[in-house]
Amino acid sequence: MMPYRYAILLPLLGATLIGCQPVVKTDEQHTIHVTGHAVTAVTPNQAHLTFNIEREGAELSTIKQQIDEVSAAILAALRSHDIDDEDITSYNMQAGPTYDYVDGKRIPRGFSASRSIKVYLAELDHYDAIIDHAFKAGASHLNQVQFSVREAEEIYQQLLAQAVAHAQQKAKKMAAASDSELGAVVTIHESSYAPPMRQEAAMMRMSDSASVSLPGKHDMQAQVNVTFAITP
Repeated sequence: MMPYRYAILLPLLGATLIGCQPVVKTDEQHTIHVTGHAVTAVTPNQAHLTFNIEREGAELSTIKQQIDEVSAAILAALRSHDIDDEDITSYNMQAGPTYDYVDGKRIPRGFSASRSIKVYLAELDHYDAIIDHAFKAGASHLNQVQFSVREAEEIYQQLLAQAVAHAQQKAKKMAAASDSELGAVVTIHESSYAPPMRQEAAMMRMSDSASVSLPGKHDMQAQVNVTFAITP
C-alpha cells in the first residue's frame, strides 16, 4: 500500500510547485496628459430679432384688426430692406380676455391680443433702420436680439485642429524636459463646443441715425484633452 500513496502525493506536489511559479509582469505604458486650446476673436454677422405687437380693447375683432394693420406695415418695412418672406415668421398670435379685480371679485375689462414677428437678418447693414421702421409702424417691444457668426462651425473646426497642435507642442516640451521621447496619441477628448448664438437684451429705440449699434467682437475657443505615450 505504501508505494501507492507516494504515487498519489508526488503528482500533487508537482502541481503545487507549478502553481507557485512567479507571474512575469509586462511594463506599464508611460503616458503624459495635456490640455490644448485655441481662441480667436470673431465679429457677429447675422442676427435674429423678435418684435411684439400688443393691443387691448373692448372688442377682440377690433384689436385683431389693429394688430393685422401694424403687422402689414412692419412686413412692408422689412421687405423694403430686401428681407425675404422666408426669413420672416409672423403667424404666432395670442388673444384672451382681461379682467379687473375689485374687492376680490373678477370683473371683465375686455380683451388683449399680441403677435410676435421673428426676423432673420443675414446681414447687419440695415439693423438700426429695420428696428426704427418696425417701431414707427407700431411694434410694441423688441423682445430679444440674438447675434451669431455665420461661419461659426467652420471656424470652430479650425480651432479644434489648432488646439490639438497646441497640445502636441506642450507635450513635446514636457517630454523633453523629463528626458523622454514623445510617442503616439493614446486618447483625445473634445472638452468644448461650438458657441451658441449670443443673446442681447433689447431696448426700444427711435433713432434716425445711420448706424449706432455695433456688434463688436467676442471670443470663440476650442479645448481638447490629449494623452500621449512617452518613452523614458
